[in-house]
Amino acid sequence: MSSAIETQAEARNVIPLRVVALLAFCNVLWAGSAVGSKYALVSFRPLTLTVLRFLPAGLLLLFVVRWQGKLPKIQRDDVPYFFALGLIGITITYSLFYTGLEQTSASNASLLIACEPIMVAVFARIFLRERLNRSQWFGMLLGLLGIYIIAGNAWGNWIVLLSLCFESTVSVIAKRLTGRYPGLFVVAVEFLIGSALLLPFAIMEWQKSSHNITSEAIAGWLYLSLGCSAFCYGVWYRMLERYPVSAMGVLLLVQPMVGPFFGWLLNSEQLTARSLYGGVLVIFGILITTWRKRDPNPAVGSQ
Repeated sequence: MSSAIETQAEARNVIPLRVVALLAFCNVLWAGSAVGSKYALVSFRPLTLTVLRFLPAGLLLLFVVRWQGKLPKIQRDDVPYFFALGLIGITITYSLFYTGLEQTSASNASLLIACEPIMVAVFARIFLRERLNRSQWFGMLLGLLGIYIIAGNAWGNWIVLLSLCFESTVSVIAKRLTGRYPGLFVVAVEFLIGSALLLPFAIMEWQKSSHNITSEAIAGWLYLSLGCSAFCYGVWYRMLERYPVSAMGVLLLVQPMVGPFFGWLLNSEQLTARSLYGGVLVIFGILITTWRKRDPNPAVGSQ
């Protein structure tokens, strides 16, 4: 009976309540990724950490796909899309993100990560000529003001923002590929391509760095690779096969609400008034920008 309900929900683009709970849980884990990354960056430089995070996760997910059945064959026309997904989604995004994170707080990074829905709306308006109504324009501008307030004059914040600009472009590519291949396969190939492209540079970085590997850094790396990457990305891409990106993206709001708490609890960070005010503006901006009039087939619902 439950599977029949979920099938009907998928047909109406409704996300069942237990799937919403699972996606929200993934965002809670992602909210702690900035703190986990700060721990790991004590022992591993940005390029090295990117490879250490995504290469094992990609191999693990590929093993799961193979265990479930035969590995799909990538069609020639889709090769450039897989390459772009790995290059933009992993190589560029996380090299920049970890470089910026070294120079800012985990709390600020958590707030900035949640700006992606605003950035997606900006890019959709610029490149796809999507129309926005007055309230959406207001929400987008409100969110952009919040981003500016959070970033301030901190160079690390702007590097993190740049990384998120790149990451915001990959959802369209990922959605296209998950319509043709299993979600776990898509994200596994993304991880492996992105890691492979970065591996030579990570090796050079490792050779030039001092090595004082702490237990906290190991814990942070395992949390990022197994929890935030293999599990969370695996779940997210699996659900991407079934539900709209816009509906799932709303759940990113969990991160700015939980991330600063992790920063305070695990890294003794204090959220500044500037970051707090900017975070509130960003959250309201996202809510206004992504809000749609309720229809008979809502994007997010329950069983």
